[in-house]
Amino acid sequence: MYQGPNQWLQKLRLDKLLDLSKDAANGPQVLLRVQAKTADYTVLAQDSGTIFVTYGDTGAIVFTLPAVPTKGLFFLFFQSTDQNITINSAAANGIITFNDLDADGVAATTSSGKIGALFLVFADGNIWNAACLSVGTTMTVTT
Repeated sequence: MYQGPNQWLQKLRLDKLLDLSKDAANGPQVLLRVQAKTADYTVLAQDSGTIFVTYGDTGAIVFTLPAVPTKGLFFLFFQSTDQNITINSAAANGIITFNDLDADGVAATTSSGKIGALFLVFADGNIWNAACLSVGTTMTVTT
């Protein structure tokens, strides 16, 4: 039985996604985990919930997802510079994305369409799922 729009929120564990900390001067704060990467990086399961940014990179960056798509793991990738960004599965054909059931990776590589590219990647327990959330970014799918 449908219980309203907040039904799914009851299952969301915000403490796993957010750093709920207190600041003596300002009271409670909600902080997202943000990590800057300037070189290729193999994403770890314990990075789940992290927003990866590429501020400061001087070349293309490749993120490789964990080998096992454990249900509930998720990551955000934000391209902060005018460089290529690629998110690859550790296994061949390990990503479902726009119009492709067995992609190897997704990327933002189109000139004048890289800065601000935002990708959401999550695991459903069987495979990685990837979506480009930014308007105007051309997502390249690798197979």
